[in-house]
Amino acid sequence: MIRHEGDPARCAVVLPGVRYFSQAPLLWFAREAAQARGWSVLEVDERAPAGEEPFRWMREQAKRALDAADAELTVVVGKSLGSVAATLFSGPAVWLTPLLNQPEIAEALGATRAPTLLVGSPADPTWREGTVPDNPALELLELPGLDHSLQVSADPPASLGALRDVTARVALFFDRLA
Repeated sequence: MIRHEGDPARCAVVLPGVRYFSQAPLLWFAREAAQARGWSVLEVDERAPAGEEPFRWMREQAKRALDAADAELTVVVGKSLGSVAATLFSGPAVWLTPLLNQPEIAEALGATRAPTLLVGSPADPTWREGTVPDNPALELLELPGLDHSLQVSADPPASLGALRDVTARVALFFDRLA
């Protein structure tokens, strides 16, 4: 894990996807948004070892990171596989392309009472083949035509525009928690 020091009372825990590391654009700029607002950040900067079941591995990593956060206010920012942490964390969260096609994740999101931002695209099978829960605690940012990395294939300027939109919404989420 990598710790970025900021306000010790507020910590964002950044959880990667299977092939989407914490240094990839969505998570990088989510971390930047938190740090720009004075938050400490704890990022899990690795991926599941070969041969290890990724959901179990992510649950273990999320538990370790949440324990290490040790802050009065913790927010989880998770990408894809990282959204499995929704099954064990009940605080505020930002889920980037959450795995809505996994019933246990959709159920956990449906039950949360904490402010939660879900970001995804109907073009992403893990979003479209799942169910966005009907829950007033959930704020949605749905961006049409984007893949699971929230990018537009073969169109870098469009992908940068989507990244800008997501980063602005994540920053607004952190502003509202302050």
